[in-house]
Amino acid sequence: MLRTAHLIAMGLRLDAGALVAVGAVGAAILGPLIGPAASLLVALVLFGAGVLHGAGEENEGSIRPFSIIHAALYLAVAAAVAALYLASPTTGLVAFLAISVWHFATSHCGFDPVAQGAIAACAIGGSALFHASQTAQVFASITGDAIPAVLMSALCVVGVAGVVAAGYAAVRERRGGGHAILAVMAVMLAAPVLAVALIFFVAHALPVQRAQVARYGPADVLRATLPTGLLALSGIAALGVLVWSGTVALPLAVAIAFGLATPHMLIDGL
Repeated sequence: MLRTAHLIAMGLRLDAGALVAVGAVGAAILGPLIGPAASLLVALVLFGAGVLHGAGEENEGSIRPFSIIHAALYLAVAAAVAALYLASPTTGLVAFLAISVWHFATSHCGFDPVAQGAIAACAIGGSALFHASQTAQVFASITGDAIPAVLMSALCVVGVAGVVAAGYAAVRERRGGGHAILAVMAVMLAAPVLAVALIFFVAHALPVQRAQVARYGPADVLRATLPTGLLALSGIAALGVLVWSGTVALPLAVAIAFGLATPHMLIDGL
């Protein structure tokens, strides 16, 4: 009896990630049905929920909280990236998208490379393929500039590659193929911001977090990620309130967000 109970408990722990993913997908479906504000709120929650996957330092077979020196260097790089984005928003956007697709495609989540590439391509170019005008409007709102047609065309090509790769990964039953198909469905059916948020959380952050738990155990992962993660979530919430109140302009908020995300993406891929 005790052994059976232990096995059931193990199964519940292993399936917790799947239950979280189902909940995220359900929220992404219900949000737009309630209204645009709810859809945006769901997207922000998904982005925030994915922060923990990069809030700990993995090195030499262990995971631990960031040191003070590491955190200081991280913030210095983030500030430099944000300043560069503000100096040339469109160039900064292109650079951020390029780094993002590389990061998504090379993250340590245990997926097949084709599936990861499909997820990365859909996250970056899928919305441009299926919702070009909405995507261009989002980019214009966060940069303050009209988006060049050549950039949208390039992103459409990336989106096509993502759809094709997702189909291949699914047909070949590659690990992560189901997540790749979910990414395709997200960019087909959801608005751009919500689609990217759903892909980021369900097909990137959550699988990486599950891999971390499998490698180090849930206790070590929580000890390593909670300190930085809670600070990051507090900052995200504060930034959201400042934007909502009109105190901080959206392009500045995006510059800060891009700046804070970039060091993680660069460090994780090296």
